[in-house]
Amino acid sequence: MTEAAYLAPTKYAQSDHPEIIMYARKLTSGLSKVDAIKSIYLFVRDYIKWTIENVKTSIDVLKSGKGICFNKASLQIALLRAAGIPARYRLEEADTKVLKPYLPPDIYGLFPKTIIHVLAEVQVDGKWLGCDATLDPLLSHISWRREWNEYLDLSCIPSMFKIRIIGSYPDLPVNMVLSPIKEIVERQDLLSRIDEHLSLIHIS
Repeated sequence: MTEAAYLAPTKYAQSDHPEIIMYARKLTSGLSKVDAIKSIYLFVRDYIKWTIENVKTSIDVLKSGKGICFNKASLQIALLRAAGIPARYRLEEADTKVLKPYLPPDIYGLFPKTIIHVLAEVQVDGKWLGCDATLDPLLSHISWRREWNEYLDLSCIPSMFKIRIIGSYPDLPVNMVLSPIKEIVERQDLLSRIDEHLSLIHIS
């Protein structure tokens, strides 16, 4: 895959959308490449709240102010590409136990044993590094928190819950990421309860 594929707008990472371009400029103006990556990372991590939901485009994530891992990754990738920084999606298989602190017990019990976690990867000095902005500060265990470092691969999934890295993609492989949770994210009653539950917890 050529570098151009990781700079181009796609169905879900709409790096050519005027609002995405405006935010990318606002977040990165006058910054070095590394600082621009960090600025976008912190914006998506801290200002886009994590939840469970169906797939959305990057502009819908920006407007709603919330997103599941793959939707937060779409916004992050769109902003990075709009800033001229190559970015792509990484898929990881994870033990569903990683979700247990965040969900009502009965809803947690509906999930399969493993899920697909999605994060952004960014190209720095010719190397691809994970740049995982999934969990906002209120929901991140202290021991799980990571800060952007241009020399480190960053994933918010602790090693004890990570099963394998599946691969990297220029656009979101929707069927693959939704397959394990499709029946859950299509039920608005469950999603509303998850949102309510998340608004009441502060993990430390």
